[in-house]
Amino acid sequence: MKNSLLIIFSLAIASACQPAKSPKPGAENPTGAVVPASVETRPTAGDGANDSAILINAANPAASLILGADTGGGLELYRLDGTLVGAMNERRISLVDVRYNFSLGGSDTALIVAYDSTATELVAFRLGDDGQSLVQVSGGAIETKAEIEGLCLYQSPLSGKFYAFAAGKGMIQQWELYDQNESVAARKIRDMPVGLGAAHCAVHDAERALYYSQETVGVWKLNAEPESEAEAEAISLAEPHGPFVGDVKGIAIYEHQDGGGVLMASDADISTFQLIDLSTHERLGHFTVAAHGGIGSVDESEGIAITSMPLSDEFPRGLAVVADDYNDGNNTNYKILSWADIASGLGLPESAGTNPTLKLDSLAVTVSPSVETEPVKSYGDAADDPAIWVHPDDAAQSVIIGSQKQHGINVYALDGSLLQSLADGRINNVDLRYGFSLQGKPVDIVAGTNRTTDSISIYGVNPVTRTLENLADGVIATGMLDPYGLCMYRSPKTGSFYVFVNDTNGLVKQFELRDNGSGRIAAETVREFKIETQTEGCVADDETGVLYVGEEDVGIWKYSAEPDGGEDRSMVDSTEDGNITDDVEGLSIYYAANGEGYLIASNQGADSYAVYERSGDNRFIGLFHVVADEATGIDGASETDGLDVTSANLGPAFPNGVFVVQDGRNITPDERQNFKLVPWERIASAMGLETYNGYDPRATSSNP
Repeated sequence: MKNSLLIIFSLAIASACQPAKSPKPGAENPTGAVVPASVETRPTAGDGANDSAILINAANPAASLILGADTGGGLELYRLDGTLVGAMNERRISLVDVRYNFSLGGSDTALIVAYDSTATELVAFRLGDDGQSLVQVSGGAIETKAEIEGLCLYQSPLSGKFYAFAAGKGMIQQWELYDQNESVAARKIRDMPVGLGAAHCAVHDAERALYYSQETVGVWKLNAEPESEAEAEAISLAEPHGPFVGDVKGIAIYEHQDGGGVLMASDADISTFQLIDLSTHERLGHFTVAAHGGIGSVDESEGIAITSMPLSDEFPRGLAVVADDYNDGNNTNYKILSWADIASGLGLPESAGTNPTLKLDSLAVTVSPSVETEPVKSYGDAADDPAIWVHPDDAAQSVIIGSQKQHGINVYALDGSLLQSLADGRINNVDLRYGFSLQGKPVDIVAGTNRTTDSISIYGVNPVTRTLENLADGVIATGMLDPYGLCMYRSPKTGSFYVFVNDTNGLVKQFELRDNGSGRIAAETVREFKIETQTEGCVADDETGVLYVGEEDVGIWKYSAEPDGGEDRSMVDSTEDGNITDDVEGLSIYYAANGEGYLIASNQGADSYAVYERSGDNRFIGLFHVVADEATGIDGASETDGLDVTSANLGPAFPNGVFVVQDGRNITPDERQNFKLVPWERIASAMGLETYNGYDPRATSSNP
């Protein structure tokens, strides 16, 4: 696959896709260090040593096993002294990896996943009770439907979920693995285009990073989280931009206990191994494996496996296993290298290793949605901002109103079904308030920024049909070049209704809404102020008279929401030295009694949601993520723009209120964007928050 064209990374290809070269004559120390193998396995039965994994025995590390994927002969099991103890030869296995503490039938087990190259499917095993055989534990076939050249497993430190990455044919497939009736089941989460030549991979769980090799290009890094953006980062490239001379094949990671580690990659055409620092991406050196003590050298190695856990006196700092495609003319085999010898040969400092059999400590609070809406009809970045309307008579008939910024505005029932799609231009953000007096009658109204006409769109909610009707007094111009974010406010002092609109340059305008006397709603500018950089998310507190505005790359600001509030402000949280990451997006308030409750913000840059106290100085409480729910098949939420929350009882499905978020990457299945609904009690339980059952948004909006 040399000289193949990549789908992406064209700049890297133009300079890096070159024929493999031998080391330059006369180059200083062209072979780097020379490291002997400590042990070699007996030759493989099928002469197809390709990949390996290390199955650690937590109770007795010296009794750990090497799993060898022998494409021609199956999956072979070796002791650390190279002795063959068992084999599974019913399948042609070319790739294998291991993760620990997978819950299967209520018990934690070491999960072994292999690739059957004949059936083109992933197969899950556990170690048999005899300690030298494998038992298949996958139920139905996990069909990759493509030739796979790289396989690696991942356990998310955010959600605790297990995943398999399978690389081949220019794509990396990500599969979620889970227990279903005491068998391992899988569902494909996403396909990531990475360019032809992508093959072997390795995952650093703590870093949430997937590393993969691309034959004549180098080594790349992706975020391993399923809801993350599939944007690859170059780690180390081929000549002339980096150290690799030939095809980049197997890669593996030596993990440091205090974070970071060393990535080892096979520069296969020149039988050399390159070592790269994971923190700095600097090359630490390279080495070859030479013949020593009756053990042959290593040529054209494909797969690599590494552990940094001390396993025995012979391997006090862990070991590396490399496939030997030549083995002095005999059938292929595996060479086992002491990491202490590698570190000594390259002058690497000592570092405590990790024990991969220990359970991961969760890095975040996670919740799952119970409902998702139908996808919007437009492709790309289309869904944006939701607002929750509470039905006056039947809470279960409440609706979600969501902007569709390539089309207009949508209305969804609480089961996610689409009730209305109203074409009205590029509606970006929406908000609503109850009880606006129009010709002497109370009307629940919705406002949205319309980027087609640079105006404010205004609608009334028909409580019978649960749909929107246009109530704007013509085109309500904002006087802005690009109106963007929007939120509404009803003053507890005067009862007046307002709309705040901001633009991409940070200008904020406050409009007062008025009955024009003819059944339409007009607006008049009553205030404006400037924020230094781009803003969008905002929310106003109708009880405290506070306006919160998100300056996307800076943080969350707190202003007065009254028209005479001026420009005085204080910072709630910062992206520079605070608890959030740029971009700061949607904001909403969970109302509770006596001024209590929570301010919630979309921490878009980290695919999480920040929670603050509503009262006082808005003390930061914590972050949570919305992740997939295997039981319902609903994926999580990521890259969230807008969100809304209510503490109102919405009937049997959401008796304690609901949290609604836009999902910027609707991945399971791969669909157009939509909105996810999370019962409030799930968030309250996970975060240790209060649940308030007495909220009536119409009482909050009643006249002062």
